[in-house]
Amino acid sequence: MIGFIVVAAVGFLVLLVSLVFDGVMDALNLDATGTGVFSGASLGGLLTGIGCGGIIGVARGWPTISGLLLGLVIGLLMAGVAIGLYRLLRKAEVSQDEYSLNRLIGTGGVVTAGADVSQRGLVQVTYLGSPRTVGFTASTAITKGDSVVVTDVLGPDLVTVAPHQSMLEGRLP
Repeated sequence: MIGFIVVAAVGFLVLLVSLVFDGVMDALNLDATGTGVFSGASLGGLLTGIGCGGIIGVARGWPTISGLLLGLVIGLLMAGVAIGLYRLLRKAEVSQDEYSLNRLIGTGGVVTAGADVSQRGLVQVTYLGSPRTVGFTASTAITKGDSVVVTDVLGPDLVTVAPHQSMLEGRLP
């Protein structure tokens, strides 16, 4: 029984460390495949399940080997859940390219503060599904409320725009 308690405690500690201090177990590079099969969460789940299943089996008066088999079944189920969740989270990750401001090129927006030629104004565009107001410059005078299209990204808070109508007619500034 003591052995199962120790295995359950070690497994729980590994699981806790891998969940609370995300990336600590990754530093050991246990999961070289990137599939989650050898992640800290799956290892912790397996050990915790083996320990808890063994404790349950022995407490019910089963022979130690039966408790170990029950623990393996529970541990494999827990590891399977951890692997499934790991893969689900990996699918939900967004690549770094998704955050590039260059994705704003071609995006339509509405001018919130107009500007004369080569002066700065403000335009509201949709970036990553949320409205974002950025500064703009343009080769033509643009007034508040005009519909524009982003033609270039000059910096993290500055873009060039063209009136939406000139984009439809194929006349780029």
